[in-house]
Amino acid sequence: MKRKRIAVQAVWMRKTAWTACAAAAVALCTWCMADNLLPVLRQSGGAWALRAAGLKVSAETADEALPKESGAASAGEAVPETPEAEADGILSPWAEPEPEVVPTPDPERETAPVASTWMGGGEEVAGFSVKDTSESGVDLAEELQIDPDVHVKRDGSPVVLLYSTHSSESFLLSDTDWYYTDDDFRSTDPDESVLSVAAEAAKVIEAGGFGVIHDTTMHDYPAYSGSYDRSMETIQKNLAEYPTIQITVDVHRDAFGEEEDGTRYKPVAEVDGEDAAQIMILAGCDLSEDPLFPDWRENLHLALRLQQKGESLFPGLYRPLFFSQRNYNMHASHGSILVEVGTEVNTIKEVRYSGRLLGETILAVLNDLAE
Repeated sequence: MKRKRIAVQAVWMRKTAWTACAAAAVALCTWCMADNLLPVLRQSGGAWALRAAGLKVSAETADEALPKESGAASAGEAVPETPEAEADGILSPWAEPEPEVVPTPDPERETAPVASTWMGGGEEVAGFSVKDTSESGVDLAEELQIDPDVHVKRDGSPVVLLYSTHSSESFLLSDTDWYYTDDDFRSTDPDESVLSVAAEAAKVIEAGGFGVIHDTTMHDYPAYSGSYDRSMETIQKNLAEYPTIQITVDVHRDAFGEEEDGTRYKPVAEVDGEDAAQIMILAGCDLSEDPLFPDWRENLHLALRLQQKGESLFPGLYRPLFFSQRNYNMHASHGSILVEVGTEVNTIKEVRYSGRLLGETILAVLNDLAE
């Protein structure tokens, strides 16, 4: 009888010990879960708990539960073993972003290659390059020391006019290594043309505190001939309406022609890890006996200053300044310049980026000249 009682007590003691161990294990697990999940629950709400419990959470519930400023992808973050997108349309943070869809050529249309290049050369002047075909004989280093005849105030009044004589000049819409040979690279859609480049520059300058007029008048459509006459009318109209304008910028895009196999080139420079279309500034002069453009040195001073500033801010972005016996409506003011941004086979993304960089260059010079 005594041996039976001892055996019962031993069994009871073993059960008690097992129960105590189990309780301790449960308590430890509960503490660990609370320590890890409580901050998450506080931040993200009950949707996480529902996910952890294996219950389906709707997109609406998840959106309400997630803090808008947190940048969290979805309530699916509670299940890290599922890297794919959730079945209910909520992406997990491990889901790869959809790649940009690159179009494939239409087999009914002929294509030719696109190749990248970088345009340099010219003669060095104070740390930047100039391609001088003007035969003017001027000392460009000395001209650089003369301040541009530009007087601006940071009071919101318009000081810069941006326009495009060839307003319909357009670009590739996607980053492809080919183009259609029958494409005329013209568009009346401002989101596809040089007008969008000027628009990007205008935003930057205006954000810097200077007034900007971006005139989007189409000067080369429907008729290309007479574009410069029509753009001169636009300049004069704006100068009359806004007499505080000091700088007029005619935004174009260039074209290099093509190789025997049809290859066309786009000038590209890398700026802060991103491809940008190279920019070329043009300065003109008039050496005729009866010059239409007698004050061309004044415009040259501004062009040199912009080229110097652009090279210091964004090395390699600017092609050599092109100085030649041209006019291009630069006689309209002492601050008139023409810029070429990329070519027809640069992408719209590349040239818009360059538009912003052009705006930053102009803004930096305005800051230097502001009274």
